Amino acid sequence: MNISPLVRDRPEDHMHRLLGGHRVTQMLFVAASLGIADELAERPRSVDSLALATGANSRALFRLLRALAGIGVFRQRSDGLFELTALAQTLQKDAPGQLRAVALSYGQPWWWHAFGELLHTVRTGETAFDRVHGMGLFEYLQNHCDAAKIFNANMTAMTAAEATAVVDAYDFSSVGVLVDVGGGHGALSAAVLGRYPNAKVVIFDKPAVVESAPLVLHGLGVEGHYELVAGDFFDSVPSGGNVYVLKDVIHDWNDDAALRILRSVRKAMPADARLLVIERIVPTGNEPFVGKDVDITMLALTGGLERTESEYRRLLDLADLRLSHTIPTSTPSSLIEAVRK
Repeated sequence: MNISPLVRDRPEDHMHRLLGGHRVTQMLFVAASLGIADELAERPRSVDSLALATGANSRALFRLLRALAGIGVFRQRSDGLFELTALAQTLQKDAPGQLRAVALSYGQPWWWHAFGELLHTVRTGETAFDRVHGMGLFEYLQNHCDAAKIFNANMTAMTAAEATAVVDAYDFSSVGVLVDVGGGHGALSAAVLGRYPNAKVVIFDKPAVVESAPLVLHGLGVEGHYELVAGDFFDSVPSGGNVYVLKDVIHDWNDDAALRILRSVRKAMPADARLLVIERIVPTGNEPFVGKDVDITMLALTGGLERTESEYRRLLDLADLRLSHTIPTSTPSSLIEAVRK
């Protein structure tokens, strides 16, 4: 009897794979948490060897790796040993893009549980994270150091992956003083200094973030070319910069809060200063775009949102700023340049 192969592009098959996305996220989180990709960096290994090295249950680990091998993450050889694939290599600690940090965030219970309340959010508009944890994400991070460490590592990895594209797309050669508002651990600032070593950079963020920045900056090869300033961008930001940068900041907040931040920056800007808002500009139409997915993360975790170009233009206008032009990068993020009216 001839049995026809499974038709894998049927709508029901595609939908079934989409519905299993939660399993994939958690499997990748577990693999990243155990450091499996790093354990396999030197050579293929048996599951018993991996279990001993990572403190895992051998049978359970085998089932995990077998499932991941089925989607191209790791490969089981004919001799039973497991080895890396190109996908698995992205989970190594120092791999380009640093997706291990992303996996370690996405699988955390404090991150994960918020998405279980997405239905409530869509029905009410209330941020899911706030409902689950009784406080906003950034307040939670201030009160949970371990979570903040994981979150900040994820943000640093994300920015480091995009920073080269930003400095490729924009000419920072005329920068005297760049103020990186909400600059985290300075991944973008480090990329600017790497290309334009004569620039002066001020990295501005909350005290707890600034306090832990030097170690990360040292690892990025930046020594003595920056100033760290602690504060709250809702109150004020350092004055006197030639270029102000808000990278992945405005999307964290609803329109009222975003407007407060923009007005705070506008107040600090000299007459000839420029503001660069670096975000994913959501296009019209039905084509896939990573910003549409990130928007759901904002909906669930922060109460913020990804915006269209016209929505950014309106926000900037309300802050007494004029959108001069937008500059695409080789990543989904674009640079929105604005000047004082």
